[in-house]
Amino acid sequence: MKIFLDGITIYPVKSTNGITVESSQVLASGLLGDRRYMLINTKGHFVTARQEHILTLIQSQYDEGDKVSLSFTDLNLTKKTLLLDPKKFDQNYDDTIIWETNVRAQLCGKSYDQWFSNILKKDVRLVYFGKESNRFTSRRPEQPVAFADGYPFLITSRASLTALVERCPEIVYMEQFRANLIVDGCDAFIEDSWAKFKIGNVIFETVKPCVRCILTTIKPATAEKSKLGEPFKSLCKFRMLTIDGKLKGPTFGMNLVALNEGSIKLGDEIEVLEYRNAEKYQDNV
Repeated sequence: MKIFLDGITIYPVKSTNGITVESSQVLASGLLGDRRYMLINTKGHFVTARQEHILTLIQSQYDEGDKVSLSFTDLNLTKKTLLLDPKKFDQNYDDTIIWETNVRAQLCGKSYDQWFSNILKKDVRLVYFGKESNRFTSRRPEQPVAFADGYPFLITSRASLTALVERCPEIVYMEQFRANLIVDGCDAFIEDSWAKFKIGNVIFETVKPCVRCILTTIKPATAEKSKLGEPFKSLCKFRMLTIDGKLKGPTFGMNLVALNEGSIKLGDEIEVLEYRNAEKYQDNV
């Protein structure tokens, strides 16, 4: 059975809608252009769709060079657009906080802040992971990461989603899990057992399962929260991670780092180089 790369998604602005691409450059800190922008509140703390569901309705697309074009359609069907151009950003940096980590981030400018503030109806600022920005992963302190939650890459499989859909009383979309890399041609959750694998000319290493949160219950197409708490509730029944007797939360997908930089494209075969002992989950259905 050939296991192959079936999806590549990049999220330029953290928590907004993603861009599906046919190929991408893999950097140590993530896919080129992925999670390079982030919103912060007046205290410098990061803002995500966990609190502001409406962020999932902001669409992105690449413009020329490293520019990103954003669009948002409000309830009156009025379309608002914004072009992100790093060459026009302020050269000032400020301290921001992602979870409990301080990160120096480049301020984009007041016009960018106002665009997002008008949509969220509260004061926020847009920041950029600029040349002076540095951040590293917790379990691999030598590995850089931009504004992703914890690790630069996230992988899952079509079969894993199918296994979840079979147990869930609501329709579930892959977009609810915001994975960068989606594979097909394999059994459900086989990605749990991969320690090192190769896509194109890039070798990835698995760090740990991705523990899920309330963000999975937000429908990206409508920004509505599931009234049944799905698929989070269903994941809790058969994917609850327990370490040393302590509940960590339900998992879906695996967090990764890249051991080298290179390029990947749709259709690339996954070559498993090393295996790991997959976590054991108790089925509580």
